[in-house]
Amino acid sequence: MKHTSLHHFLFAGIAAAVFPACNQDLDVTAPYKENTIIYSLLDRDSAIQYVRINKAFLGPGNAFVYAQVPDSSEYQDGQLQAEVQKLVNGAVVETYTLRDTVMPHDPGIFAGPTHKMYCFNAVLDSSATYRITADAKGNHVSAATTVVGAIRPFSSTIAQPLRLVPLGGGYADQTIRWISSENGSRYELSYRFNWDEVSGTDTVSKSFTQAVATAFSSDLAGGQTMDAKMGGETFFQTVALRVGNNPNVTQRIFRGIDLLWAVAAPDLNLYMQVASPISGLVEERPVYTNVDNGFGLFSSRRFKVLHKTLDANSIPELVQGQYTAGLLFCVPGSSFPFGCN
Repeated sequence: MKHTSLHHFLFAGIAAAVFPACNQDLDVTAPYKENTIIYSLLDRDSAIQYVRINKAFLGPGNAFVYAQVPDSSEYQDGQLQAEVQKLVNGAVVETYTLRDTVMPHDPGIFAGPTHKMYCFNAVLDSSATYRITADAKGNHVSAATTVVGAIRPFSSTIAQPLRLVPLGGGYADQTIRWISSENGSRYELSYRFNWDEVSGTDTVSKSFTQAVATAFSSDLAGGQTMDAKMGGETFFQTVALRVGNNPNVTQRIFRGIDLLWAVAAPDLNLYMQVASPISGLVEERPVYTNVDNGFGLFSSRRFKVLHKTLDANSIPELVQGQYTAGLLFCVPGSSFPFGCN
C-alpha cells in the first residue's frame, strides 16, 4: 500500500521559505514526468475484461484546458504495449494482449464524448493470479490480482419467499445466508424492489435499490457461512418512502424483489476503505494504489442476483399495511383483495 501525505507538500513549502536559494523565483512546476495510471476490475462472469490505462502529468498553464485534449491523458498508437498474464503456482500459463477500443464518456472536465479503453477476452479462473504489465513510453508498470469466486446463497435463502411478517402479525427480520467466495473480502448486500406503475393506459416499470448490510470474510479461502438481516418494519417503511406518491397512479403491480450481492477482492476492499468519508479530527486522506511504478487499482469483483417474492403473510402488509396501504399495490396471482384486476 502506497501513501501520499499532505505533510510532504507542507515540508517542501517550509523548506523553500527557510532555506532561500540564489534564484528567488518560485517555480511550482516540477520537471515534466508522465505517470501511468491503471484501473481495472476483473469479473469472472464477463467474457470481456476492460482496462483503463491513462497518463497524468503536471505542466505549465491551465489544467482544465489540458483535460479537454485527448493526447494529454490518452496514449497514442505505438506509445503503449500492454498484456495480462495468467499465473498458476507462479508460472505464466497464458498471455492476453490488450487491444484498444472506444467507449462512450460521460460529460465532464475531460475530453469526450468518447475515450480510449483496453480489453481482452478470457474465461477467468479464481484459482489463478492475473498480472498486468505495461510499457508506456519507456515507463514499465505492473500489478496483480486474484479473482473473486462464486457467490453461493443457502438453499433456504434460494427456495423460501421473504417472510417479513410472522404468523400473528407484527414484523420479523428475514435472515439472508450465503457461503463466502474464494478471494472475496467485502460483501455488500442490497435489494431491488420492482413494480409496474399504471397511470390510465400507460404502464411504466420502476424499481429502487436499498442497501441492507456490509460484511467482511475472516479469510480468502471461501466456504465461510455469512448472513445479514432484512428488518421487516424497515422494509415497508422504505417502500413507502422510496416509491413516492404520484397522484396520477391508479395501480402499482408488485413484480418481486431482487437480492443483490456485490463482492470485492482484497485490494478493492482496501481501496474502498481508504476512499471512505473522513471522520474525526485527522483530515489527511492517503492514496491507495497496488500498481508498481504507477498509480491506480487492478483488482476484481463479482455480482449475484437472486429473484424473490413475499410470502403469504407479508403480501397483505404490502397491500393494506400501515405504511403502504395508500400506494395502491396489488400482487399478481394473489386472491382478493390482494390480487390485480
